[in-house]
Amino acid sequence: MASLDKLFSASITFRDVSTDKLGELGRGVMELVGVAPYFPKPLFALHTCNRVEVYAWDVPQHVVDAILSAYREFADRVTIRRGAEAALHLLEVAAGLDSMLIGETDILGQLEEAFDEQVKKHIAREPLRTIIERAIRFGKAARTHTGISRGPRGLGSLSIIYVKEHFGELSAMKIGVIGAGSVGQGLVKELKDAGASEIYVLNRTFEKASEVAAKYGARAMPLNEASVEECLKTCDVVFATAASFEPIIRSVPEGARVKAVVDLGVPGNVAPGLPVKVVRLSDLEEIAARYNKERAREVERVRAMAVAELEAVEKAVARRLVEAEIGEYMAYVQGILGEGASADVAVKKAVLPLVEALQALAERGMLEEALEVVREARRRVRPREKTSTP
Repeated sequence: MASLDKLFSASITFRDVSTDKLGELGRGVMELVGVAPYFPKPLFALHTCNRVEVYAWDVPQHVVDAILSAYREFADRVTIRRGAEAALHLLEVAAGLDSMLIGETDILGQLEEAFDEQVKKHIAREPLRTIIERAIRFGKAARTHTGISRGPRGLGSLSIIYVKEHFGELSAMKIGVIGAGSVGQGLVKELKDAGASEIYVLNRTFEKASEVAAKYGARAMPLNEASVEECLKTCDVVFATAASFEPIIRSVPEGARVKAVVDLGVPGNVAPGLPVKVVRLSDLEEIAARYNKERAREVERVRAMAVAELEAVEKAVARRLVEAEIGEYMAYVQGILGEGASADVAVKKAVLPLVEALQALAERGMLEEALEVVREARRRVRPREKTSTP
């Protein structure tokens, strides 16, 4: 049995539906995260401006049906992947190969944020955790060893190029950034590097806004209705990057200074019908295409790296599955022997060579045989019957 056989993924991207629809679909899919702690199988959801994806391990068909139902009327456009194909897709996502801007780096920060949050909530459990960790590591390596990310780093970079081409130099503008997550923080840095001198950072957690503002010489503001209104009155351009299922910018106050709002939120942060230019992701496609042509020659290099990494992922998961099975066996034996530090150390020391041998067996593609050895050992261990006192 291949170690990745029980992996499942469901994915819909900007290629399948509009980015506005992706934002709406994200709500339903992320609701799965709310109930996932009560679900006995590992689950991981990734919602960005380019995609809404779910990864799961060893899920029965009724759970697959529940995942697909979260995609509502677009369920027929969802791409289902299983086993090694699903793992390879995640590697390519982490490397930016499946993004509007090839090689964009925002996805790495978004992947890490989602992973950290869902690990803390005990949702992204093993062996899914190992697969995601390897994907994040691969995404970093792909950018280090190839030119796939040379140039603009993400959609934030493209939006800055768009603003400069349509509204002039940043040095003459006051800029607002709503949201201080991985995308917002990266955007503040790039705005500063691009010449913006007066930047306002708004975030729900004011401490986070203050941290980012102090790092880049900006001004921190809390994120609330009053501060958003003040930002629109004060700034020439406002970039919205927050994760929110409700619009953050609902109206533009009379006499506001703002000329354009760049909506990079997940889902969109800006209500429709505002009396100001709203730059959406679709407006950035032409700029992305320019840079994608330059990066096209690196795509095959990264894909080859991903295929090679897939073998390492399979081996890592095989090791983890064996470790988990042996861990259960050890707990079972310890329960029979009773508590005692010396006995515990002795058992672990005695079993270690067996663990290493079974891991090596699993890595050679004989995972099921390795697991069966452990299961058979557990079946043969029986609690000693207590003798009755006459």
